[in-house]
Amino acid sequence: MRLPPGTAVLACKVFAPELKMLNIPSEKISFLEQGLHNHPLKLRKELGLALNSLEKDPSTEEVVLLYGYCGSGLEGLSSKRVRLRAPLVHDCIPLLLDSSLPPDKLSTSGLFFLSAGWIDHGKTPLTEYYQTCKRYDPETALWIAKETLKSYTKVALITEPGLIQDHHRNYARRMAKLFGLEYQEVKGGLGWLTSLLTRQKKRGSLSLEPGCPVSLEHYAQASSSGTASRFDQAVQLQIESDCPETAFDQ
Repeated sequence: MRLPPGTAVLACKVFAPELKMLNIPSEKISFLEQGLHNHPLKLRKELGLALNSLEKDPSTEEVVLLYGYCGSGLEGLSSKRVRLRAPLVHDCIPLLLDSSLPPDKLSTSGLFFLSAGWIDHGKTPLTEYYQTCKRYDPETALWIAKETLKSYTKVALITEPGLIQDHHRNYARRMAKLFGLEYQEVKGGLGWLTSLLTRQKKRGSLSLEPGCPVSLEHYAQASSSGTASRFDQAVQLQIESDCPETAFDQ
């Protein structure tokens, strides 16, 4: 896959496997560490610094943000010179699942999702458990982990041909067994991610002109579960905004 001319990507490292599979040149990608979504203010600061750096390249005309709203982590983010494009989602899971699995076809209640990127580059309850074991005894560490996961019933591994290897399945199964959860595999896809990177107006996305900040108001078309609503309705949405140039693709 080829990026449109003048496009750069600013992404959470959780998307590293998918971007590699799509053959996106590494020099076109700026990664931030996974886990910043747990600290929205820090995420916003790091995104701003990375965006300022990308703007210094005169050949860059648009930056694709591979981030959801991330608990207000994108709130107020804007560019001085380039366009911003981002998925209309609250977190990364809908992009990894792709629109082939809308909410009415898959119940996400009680599912803790893992992907190749989350396992290889991110923090999970399993990695947190091992860190906690360094401070407490294993029994206490396990209790803390299970309390964190008490609203979940299954570990759901998002699978995609060519991405998921044996160590990913072993990791997800080990996590499920340790915490007393069921194991499930859910088919993912790269369709929504591809359309976002190639500027296809087929999936829910947000496009902001220079000077227009990201706002929670922009995510009104995303469901409370973090998945953009009415995936396959290929219409152009316009809502009132302080930035009339703002476009909403669905």
